[in-house]
Amino acid sequence: MSRVKAEYIWIDGHMPTAKLRSKTKIIDGEVTSLENLPDWGFDGSSTQQAEGHFSDCLLKPVCF
Repeated sequence: MSRVKAEYIWIDGHMPTAKLRSKTKIIDGEVTSLENLPDWGFDGSSTQQAEGHFSDCLLKPVCF
């Protein structure tokens, strides 16, 4: 079985200078389209993109 390393990259909300963030996920199986890549969540309060009480954010693949 093949395995693919998917890198999720986004820009955080820090001011005055935003930073590039990323997370890596290992996907079992072949990736032939965006539908094969899952959405992935992160805590937006740690990247200045959400309030602490409602901080779940979603990374959605747009390219592979």
